[in-house]
Amino acid sequence: MNFYIQKWYSQEEIFLTVSTTPLQKSCLRKKYKTMKSLLVFSLLSVLIFHPSIAQEIKPDGRMQIQKEDAQNAYHSDEITNLDMLQALDFAGIQIKKFHLGRFDTVHQFFLFADEYRDGKLIHTDTLLAQSNEYHYYERGVEEYYFDFIDQIKFITKEDDNKSDIKIITYAMSSQKSIELEKFDEQQFFVWRSYQDTQWCLNKKIPLMIFASSWKDKVYDFHRFCGRVILTENDEDTQELLSESPTYIQISYKVL
Repeated sequence: MNFYIQKWYSQEEIFLTVSTTPLQKSCLRKKYKTMKSLLVFSLLSVLIFHPSIAQEIKPDGRMQIQKEDAQNAYHSDEITNLDMLQALDFAGIQIKKFHLGRFDTVHQFFLFADEYRDGKLIHTDTLLAQSNEYHYYERGVEEYYFDFIDQIKFITKEDDNKSDIKIITYAMSSQKSIELEKFDEQQFFVWRSYQDTQWCLNKKIPLMIFASSWKDKVYDFHRFCGRVILTENDEDTQELLSESPTYIQISYKVL
């Protein structure tokens, strides 16, 4: 305490050395004390009234979306599911879900990737080989139950002539990569889905296809089938299968 008093008065004495008469010293001393009082008051005002120090604490009752995007930078109230799917497609990502129908007994379930070149099958890769059965738990119950899958889902991410595929069922998930030959700079590659995907015993059911464009014989530019949803024995589908120089067809078979 003595150290700070000594230091304080030493500053005052230094300040008063500029005066030459007792009256001047007295006036300067009063001004010096007034300045100290104003400085202390200013510091207390900052501590008491500064918002970051004395702001009221109040639970944030805003909606979660407002907490995460306070400035509404993403206009989430206007964005639809379709907008999100279109944005994913722009990034090369698609989500494809196929309904298989209802099973009432255990079967073997196989998923194949058949690669074709110039209309001929050149390679088959088995992506899945397992039962159509899966098990699940109910909350609060220790035992588990069995049922049969009724759908299969794919998430694809394409990069020119390559594509990653994530395969998802109720029982599992796995990831594969496929690649097609590219022999022309104008060549492009597209995913297409089939419409009728209900299971049929001992029959290969096509689900989707990753296919190359082909050169138009008249106008000499690359084109692709205009049909988005494919159907077996359909004219446009057959055109794709016959004209595309290389493609991979994903299909499944129940035994």
